[in-house]
Parts: sequence; structure tokens; C-alpha cells
Amino acid sequence: MTTTPFRDAAAAVVGVPARTQTYRNLLYLLLSFPLGLAYFVALSVGFSAGVGLALTVLGVPLVLATLAGATVLARVEAELANRLLGTEIPTEMTFGSGGVVDAVKRLVTDPGTWLDVVYLGVKFVLGVVSFTALVSLLSASVSLLAAPLTYSSAYTVGLHVGTVSVGPFESGRLVVDTFPEAVGAAVAGLALALASLHALNALARVSAKIAETLLGEHDVEASAVAAPDRN
Repeated sequence: MTTTPFRDAAAAVVGVPARTQTYRNLLYLLLSFPLGLAYFVALSVGFSAGVGLALTVLGVPLVLATLAGATVLARVEAELANRLLGTEIPTEMTFGSGGVVDAVKRLVTDPGTWLDVVYLGVKFVLGVVSFTALVSLLSASVSLLAAPLTYSSAYTVGLHVGTVSVGPFESGRLVVDTFPEAVGAAVAGLALALASLHALNALARVSAKIAETLLGEHDVEASAVAAPDRN
């Protein structure tokens, strides 16, 4: 079958629901909020408790434990991005041959440690954005697509944004209460669903780029610095 640029473009737009990567992206975005929230709480508690106990013997160990935990969580995030988003971020954790003091020094002075902390904080923001986008776009799409089934029902999952209502509502500038109107709403819902999937895929690509930038590049630099020691 011969293809044309127009046909290829149309297939790319309409075929987004048939791509496995679309659902991997959606799963990644869905997990971003609970994971980001967990990271934010863990870092906040760890650092605040460590700083609050700085004058005791527990303060510094708590801060160091929080930093070490952040590096472990960052590797988990790298693996998750690799599996769901198709990134190629190094996930191996390297351990030096020195003692505890050397390990603590590397942990504190390694820029990668602080980039891991920054990423986990950014992950919370990404999680909020992802959750908001998922709920608003997909719920609106499903509501419009379900209009032929709900327009005459007393119990409806309808869309109500400002003065626009879909469902058996008595108010609003637009009231869908006939079958032709419901079919029109469903067609609009299909278009919105396709546009939403493309937008969410774009958000997943942005998330992948952020993960690669904060979790990937410093690993390469660390390897380059460590290379002479292995010769």
C-alpha cells in the first residue's frame, strides 16, 4: 500500500490510541503524583528533622541518611523511566573502595547527589501537573463520549465547565438533551480524546527529558573522572 505525507500524518494523529507506548506514558504519568508526593514528604521530614537536631548526635546522620536515600530513590526513578518512557539512564550505583569517611565525603561532595535531590523535588511538581492533566482531559473526554448513554438519564457523568453543560442539566448555555446533540457531543469527545492523548504523550516526553537531564548526565561525568583510577 502506497503512503502519502497526508496519510502518514493522519495515521499518526488517529493511531495514538493503538500505540503501546501511549499507555506506558499514561501509567508513568499516573504514578508520578503518588511517587512525587512520597518523595516530597520523605525529603521534607528527613532534612527538617536533621536540621532541627543539628546540635545533637542525630542531626548529621539523619541528613546523610536522607541524602543516601535520595540517591537510591533516584535510581528507582531512572529504572522506572527506562521501562516506561524508553529512556536510557544509567541505574547502577557505584561504591568506592574507601572507608566510611570517604563514602560520606563522596556522598556530600558529588554533584550527582544534589541533582538527585533536585529531581525528586521536581518530581512532585511534575506529579501534580500530570495528575491535573490526566483527570481534567480524560474525564472531559469520557464524559463527552458517554453523552449518547447519559443525556437522558437521571444519573449522569456529565461535563460542567463554566456555563457549558453536557448531561440532563436545566441550566447553562449548552444543554445536551436530545440524541443528535448527544452524538455531536460524542464526536467532539472523540476529537478531544485524541488531542488529550497527544498532549499527555508530550507531557511524558517532557518528563523523560527532565529525567535524562538530571539523572543521566552527571553519571557520565562521574564515570569519566573515575576512569583513570581503574587503569
